[in-house]
Amino acid sequence: MTDQSIETLFAGKYVHLRRRGTWEYAERANPQGAVIIVAVTPEDRVLLVEQYRIPIQSKTLEFPAGLIGDQASFEGESWRESARRELLEETGWDCEHLDSIMAGPSSAGMSTEIMHFVRARGLMRVNAGGGDASEDIIVHEVPVNEIAAFVAARMAAGYAIDPKVYAGIYFLNHDAAGRMLGAL
Repeated sequence: MTDQSIETLFAGKYVHLRRRGTWEYAERANPQGAVIIVAVTPEDRVLLVEQYRIPIQSKTLEFPAGLIGDQASFEGESWRESARRELLEETGWDCEHLDSIMAGPSSAGMSTEIMHFVRARGLMRVNAGGGDASEDIIVHEVPVNEIAAFVAARMAAGYAIDPKVYAGIYFLNHDAAGRMLGAL
């Protein structure tokens, strides 16, 4: 591919709109990407979060997630530090271990964002969660064996289901190579 110059069409606090040749795309202001946390409590309950998302004007169901280094106080933050911070902030659960599952583009034709799927292990309840002051997050703790039915019920109720939820459900029992996992 021929290297083409990049034109900035708009530069916001969190997102930049760029053009390379004739292709327009979004670029996160924090080039480190995002983390999606797959976490199961000691009671075998999957942690999911529900929140209203302004861009799509809908309630969504998602795995806990967040941007890496999205604020000045988090600059230079690793995916591991971000995952622990976001898990605690959104769900109220902390963890002993974080393992990288895989990383890849969130929407390769539209954004430069790289998502890091992370497995949290050794969970401990610390507080109620619910997000930071700008968020209104509802935490769901769903039995592992009921996760598919729970997601389907939310979809039937009109929620927007983040497609990464289905990847997260897969990663409950598999690694990125498709191998079955032992107990989390």
